[in-house]
Amino acid sequence: MPIAPEFLTAASKRIRATLMELRPQLLQAHGAIEHELKDDASAVTEMDLLVEKRLHEALGELDPTIGLAGEETGADFDQETFWLVDPIDGTEPFIRGLPFSTNMIALIHHGEPIMSVIYNFFLDEYYHAVKGEGATMNGHPIHVSDRPMDRAYVVFGSKLKDPKLFGLTDRLRQRVLGLPQMAGAGYTYASIAAGQLDGLVAYNGRGKPWDHAPGTLLVREAGGRVENLFSPSYDYRNLELVAAAPSIFPELKQFFEDEISAVGK
Repeated sequence: MPIAPEFLTAASKRIRATLMELRPQLLQAHGAIEHELKDDASAVTEMDLLVEKRLHEALGELDPTIGLAGEETGADFDQETFWLVDPIDGTEPFIRGLPFSTNMIALIHHGEPIMSVIYNFFLDEYYHAVKGEGATMNGHPIHVSDRPMDRAYVVFGSKLKDPKLFGLTDRLRQRVLGLPQMAGAGYTYASIAAGQLDGLVAYNGRGKPWDHAPGTLLVREAGGRVENLFSPSYDYRNLELVAAAPSIFPELKQFFEDEISAVGK
């Protein structure tokens, strides 16, 4: 069954109210909180656990039949409809007091994101998108850039260790204006959707679906293009992807596919 627009509006209001209520605690803990390391060596704090718990409670009260999943509590990706939560995307920047952390939520329905929220609690910027309805920041429409490749800022996310591909970033740097590293997927996707950055490529990275699903919908609804590498389509569970403004998307995707193919995918 389709998801009613009224439900999506109510959900967005509930998510925003919950995150606004948590914002003072997030700001107080920003750069001043202890952490532990999980089995995968990623960091987790009390605030990660609290934000995910509070969002699950708020969304569960709205409709208990819709599944709840997240970075800290685990996810069943076979559910027909469920909320996917990344309570603090960029926990390392959060611990260090860097301004690149966000709260991210996506509603997954029949295997694709149909609504997303990215909240930059540091700047109080609430990014919101619904499939087919565009993207906004604090209620104002946003749109990706129209810069050419030689004026583009592109983020490359990877844990690349294959010596055959050493030098790839140097070759990409010759095509673009800059390769900034923002240390947070949510911050990066929001910046692309708002036209501040121009693209992102994820290849052989450390991310999980909750790192990308909210942001890819936001970018698409802001007029951007998102596809998996070596595919004309996008599956949010495939973590190798290109998300960029249409002005650079074809060249950027082709560059990476050629580079990867040259050494054997």
